[in-house]
Amino acid sequence: MTIYYIIAILAALSWAFASLISADLTREIGALAFNRIRLFFVSLMLIGYTTYIDTWHTLNTNTLTIILISGVIGIFLGDTLLFMALQRIGPRRNNILFALAAPFTVLLNIVLLNEVMSLLNLIGCIGVFCGVVIAIMYGKTKNNEHRWEMIEGSLSIGILMGISAALCQAIGLIMMKPILVSGVDPIASAALRTTISFVLLSSTFLIKSPNFISKNKINFSIIFKTILSGFLGMALGMSLLLIALQKADAGIVATLSSTSPIMILFLIWILTNKKPSLGAWIGTMVALVGTGLIFIY
Repeated sequence: MTIYYIIAILAALSWAFASLISADLTREIGALAFNRIRLFFVSLMLIGYTTYIDTWHTLNTNTLTIILISGVIGIFLGDTLLFMALQRIGPRRNNILFALAAPFTVLLNIVLLNEVMSLLNLIGCIGVFCGVVIAIMYGKTKNNEHRWEMIEGSLSIGILMGISAALCQAIGLIMMKPILVSGVDPIASAALRTTISFVLLSSTFLIKSPNFISKNKINFSIIFKTILSGFLGMALGMSLLLIALQKADAGIVATLSSTSPIMILFLIWILTNKKPSLGAWIGTMVALVGTGLIFIY
């Protein structure tokens, strides 16, 4: 079981790298335009790889509908709300709200799937979640003001979108758990989820509104960075998450994968030489203790 917990952490690391790449892209061309391009190339990657390893046969008519609905809720709605919130409240605040996906998943996991956690696992999940929130809320230093801290539009609407994105992510994961346990290939299901999301999101291109069209002209640099972000965040990150979800407890997987905000803080330190604040260190230590309790079991 430990290997699947490690895979969940690797998914978080993959998302952390993807977030750093995509942060400026969402501001440059708009969240929805960026997500359309990203989902297009990710769908091609996953369809190609699933065809190569020949695992389409693991899908069946009994699971197809649930996988598609999971994609609509978790990726189409979840990602759309996530990026719209990101534009309004910035990545630090957005990550605080999206970290709620972990406790949402734990709760739904217990109520809907009747999975029972040990006391140590439950305490560990709470510790990881609290650590993430502490690190993000108190991770900003006074001399580390950045354009990402700016608020665009209504703060309350941005907060509502962020919470809704976390809930959609949790619902999507819980819907996929029994499907993956039944033997459906995680990569094939990921390909299906991203493809239906891309098809639905493409329809927004027809809406003539500044929120739905690209803010600037799309060039090769933007496309390359978007493909790289899509590969790390969805083709790799989401696939790793589904692989972990197939074998491990959904609540624990969601909790460990929610550590990406902490990883982002330290990746920024490495890339910019801006040392994290005391709050970031405290939050990291709390999260590490929580992770340790999960691995002890």
